[in-house]
Amino acid sequence: MRDTRSELLHAAAEEFARHGSRGTRIQAIVKRAGVNERMIYHHFGSKDELYASVLADQQSQLGQAWTPVLGEAVGLEPYPGMVRALQGFYDALATMPLLPALWMHEALSGWQTQPLPTPDKLPPALRELYERGQHEGVFVKETPFEQAYGVAMAALIALPIFAPRFTKMVPGAIGSGASADPDTRDQVIEQLVNGFVVRPDPTG
Repeated sequence: MRDTRSELLHAAAEEFARHGSRGTRIQAIVKRAGVNERMIYHHFGSKDELYASVLADQQSQLGQAWTPVLGEAVGLEPYPGMVRALQGFYDALATMPLLPALWMHEALSGWQTQPLPTPDKLPPALRELYERGQHEGVFVKETPFEQAYGVAMAALIALPIFAPRFTKMVPGAIGSGASADPDTRDQVIEQLVNGFVVRPDPTG
């Protein structure tokens, strides 16, 4: 049996990623999906509800891909665990090239459809890992988890978007495709995690 709901979610993700919520036409979505326009209203009720469902579906897929890596990372020591967790996020996001574009459109609209997450919505396993690192003296106590998380997410989401622009500056150092190569990914993640690390007091 044909799954028209999934087909609409996939087609709508393509169109919304290209044109944003306001710029996307329902006719373009149903043409891409190969379904009748009434199926949008049957499954979602409106274009706005379809857009919200696309965001939720894309982020759910990202979470499903990232969760096993977080489970692996939380069993490691804080520094390698944080590195592994961020690698897992980047790799999961790399399999979903439409999501950064959807986020960019949503950000430009002021996050009207999807409000920014509150602290209690951030990944508990990553919080546990980071705060354990703070308790053990690995990560600085002055930087709260929410700030560290925000900086890391901003850098990793932006990396595949902007990395190809620098291929001529640093040949071979940054992937020329849609995402940075593994070495560049690891270099950026190392710089991020090193920024959380406690440094010796130079006056001590």
